[in-house]
Amino acid sequence: MIDILIIGGGPHALTLASLLSTPPPDPKPADDSAPSRQDLDPRPHPTRGQTQPRGRRDKRKAPAKQRVEEWTLPPEGGTTPALELRVVDSYGTWASLWESQFAALNIPHLRSHTLVHTDPFNKKALQDFTVRQGRTAELQSLPDLGFILDENAYFSDSRLGRKEQRRLHMSSSLKRNLSVCLPGTRLSVDFFKEQVERYGLDRVLLEGTVDSITPVMMEQEEEEKEVEEEEKVVEKAEEKEVAEEVAEEEVQETEVEEKEVEKQEVVEEKEVGAGGARDSERDVEGVRKRRVKYFRVLLQGGVTVEARQVVLATGPTRAQMANIPGWVEGISEDYPEERLQHSVSLMHHLASARHAGQSPDVGRVCDAGQRLMVVGGGLTSAHIVSIALEQGASHVTWVMRKHLQLKQFDVGDVEGLVGRYSHVEHGIKLDGRAHLSQFYGEKSLQRRLAMIRQARKGGAVSPEAYVQLKPYIQSGRVDLKTYRQVSEAKWCYRRQVWSLALCDGSGWTGDRIWLATGCKLDARHDPLLSGVMKEYPIQVMEGWPCVTPALQWAPGCPLYVMGQYAALQVGPHAVNLAGGQAASLRIAADIMRRRARLIGVESNTQLHSYAPLLESYVQQMHGLMWL
Repeated sequence: MIDILIIGGGPHALTLASLLSTPPPDPKPADDSAPSRQDLDPRPHPTRGQTQPRGRRDKRKAPAKQRVEEWTLPPEGGTTPALELRVVDSYGTWASLWESQFAALNIPHLRSHTLVHTDPFNKKALQDFTVRQGRTAELQSLPDLGFILDENAYFSDSRLGRKEQRRLHMSSSLKRNLSVCLPGTRLSVDFFKEQVERYGLDRVLLEGTVDSITPVMMEQEEEEKEVEEEEKVVEKAEEKEVAEEVAEEEVQETEVEEKEVEKQEVVEEKEVGAGGARDSERDVEGVRKRRVKYFRVLLQGGVTVEARQVVLATGPTRAQMANIPGWVEGISEDYPEERLQHSVSLMHHLASARHAGQSPDVGRVCDAGQRLMVVGGGLTSAHIVSIALEQGASHVTWVMRKHLQLKQFDVGDVEGLVGRYSHVEHGIKLDGRAHLSQFYGEKSLQRRLAMIRQARKGGAVSPEAYVQLKPYIQSGRVDLKTYRQVSEAKWCYRRQVWSLALCDGSGWTGDRIWLATGCKLDARHDPLLSGVMKEYPIQVMEGWPCVTPALQWAPGCPLYVMGQYAALQVGPHAVNLAGGQAASLRIAADIMRRRARLIGVESNTQLHSYAPLLESYVQQMHGLMWL
């Protein structure tokens, strides 16, 4: 029986595994910002001289009273024994699929800057690695102009001048700043490998593909004992907090009355909160849900791994998650598999070849002289168009259901990097910190989902990729068809060609079709989650699971999620490297708290009001994504 099994060996899993492993001695930093475990504490730390203002609390600014359990990692040198950790990956190599995706699509550099990476202990680790290796030439500087091309007002601000103005001047200090450079793909891969070696993580990696995750439930006696121990810990923490608050404040009579009210609220919340955990574990009939004792994880080939806690850190690139348009299912004729493919198969090509011991090469998108159609408007589609041209395609038709959108970065990072301009779009304020505060302060998960969709705005192409394709678009070798969708497709066996009809009545005849339509997120249909969903049928909104703030599937079920599945709690950046760091901090803190409780070691478990916890989330993500 192991303590933790992480499913997936990508960058998110690498960040979490590093956080859960014993950190190596801190190297001497190049500046005075040495990393420390205090940096991992999710609570905001007041600066020197900063005190809590006395007097009556401003009730207008205070959020609705809500108690949220928060915790920190055990202190260095503590007595908590090391966790037994394993990571299972289909290819048996760290970040193998991630590397394969970038190599297959000829992506030269990342879209996130050098402060966003996989080392949770040192914000400047990638910068330090680059300088130490003498590889600063592999950093891509931001252009003199940041281009925003979006007819639907992705970025519009009156301070930029006329509404149609979409060129944002970068300041000279930003262009010279190493922090806002984009690291090369090869540089990032080597950084991952160095991190794996530094933390000794090759020893925890297993090769295997997970078939199923089955929760094994506790017997009633075991569950009652665990609940009783947990309630004692929560009770002790609550009493300690109330005592400290009363001792620290020299209050007037009105403040004493407020404190008595707060103490009463703590007692009530213990009944509904420590208590609240009990109630949240009951179904609609009021019957307690049983707790998970451990998970039985079945791998292909029949190998079984038993783990007390499981973290699902698989990216949205599994073949069964590919988003296949409805018109594909309507094709009645049999056609060669290579004539219609999804980009997921291309992303797995290099990793599969290496795993099979074959000579790795860039996958074939087409043969010379062939006519291609690429469906999709994101960066992947642009790279497939570019590769097809390099491999000799005679003509490429690029079809997308909306306009061509250009973004330097993947999400809304441009607001922070070029001056933190603010604008309101569909009633949602987007300006970095304000957006994060609005997101984490929003209690409605439905509104959070809407904010995520607005922040990401669907697929977009980087300016660099567009510059490479622009001459071909102008010459007509690439036919860009916006606001179009395929309505019907037929395969002609005799001529060995496709015949497609588009929604505007036009047609296309060609040799190959590539679908760059992304992957569809739906926890209800994910085979890895079917066993857990059966025991714990949590709410799922349009495919997005409503997990706890600690990214746990449900109270009593220590299955954690990362990436897109964590988006309703982490935010629009959940799938990116910054989201991986944020998710890792939450999951590691929860695992350490559970670990300390189970072995009887006094933990740093504390209860805090929602406001400081919300601000800590904002500071955490803002510190990762903005300078």
